[in-house]
Amino acid sequence: MDVSGITNTASQSGIASKSLAGNFDTFLKLLTAQLQNQDPLEPMDTSEFTRQLVQYSSVEQGIYTNKNLETLIGLQQSSGLGTAMSYLGRTVTAANDEAALADGEASWTYNLPRAAASVALTVKDADGKTVFPGTGPTTAGDTTVVWDGSTSGGGTAPPGIYSLTVTAADSTGAELTSPVRLTGRVSGVETVNGSVVLNVNGVRIALSDITSVSETVVAGDGDTAG
Repeated sequence: MDVSGITNTASQSGIASKSLAGNFDTFLKLLTAQLQNQDPLEPMDTSEFTRQLVQYSSVEQGIYTNKNLETLIGLQQSSGLGTAMSYLGRTVTAANDEAALADGEASWTYNLPRAAASVALTVKDADGKTVFPGTGPTTAGDTTVVWDGSTSGGGTAPPGIYSLTVTAADSTGAELTSPVRLTGRVSGVETVNGSVVLNVNGVRIALSDITSVSETVVAGDGDTAG
């Protein structure tokens, strides 16, 4: 849920509550005045006033329900932020195809269920434009690839967030599922659009995408793409 949406809802609830209170007070004053000045021989029909009272009561209950919902959402976000703080300084692995190109390299890990006949790697920028096409190792299991920022045009890509697509096929031409993961140290926690996310190597990761957590940074040799 968008944080701005919550803020707007809270603001609207406050305005609606004040408006309702003002209208309700005015209504009661008018009702009292009419009751005091009615013709005793022709008493007024109070059914319409009763109906309006019921309507005001329903609206008021709806506004209070909205307020309670906002409170629950706020508590939930605070709880999520507290949970996320426990990840700070730890190394996590997440189901995420993005990585930050920083200090001349970006790395990803992909997994093959069995040996492949071919593996095509495609690195794209934040706009979805292909900046580097290449090939990767075909062995089964996890493979870490490190991209040095080289582009298909012979230049070097600027620092930023890039995504990796892995397309693998076996000897029969059948496509192999090859999920991409990101591994890195959690350096920050923040709330984005109402959701708590972790900052991992410059990439925002949702808590729901975390697949493993370890106390220390996982070191390993990777194959280089580029």
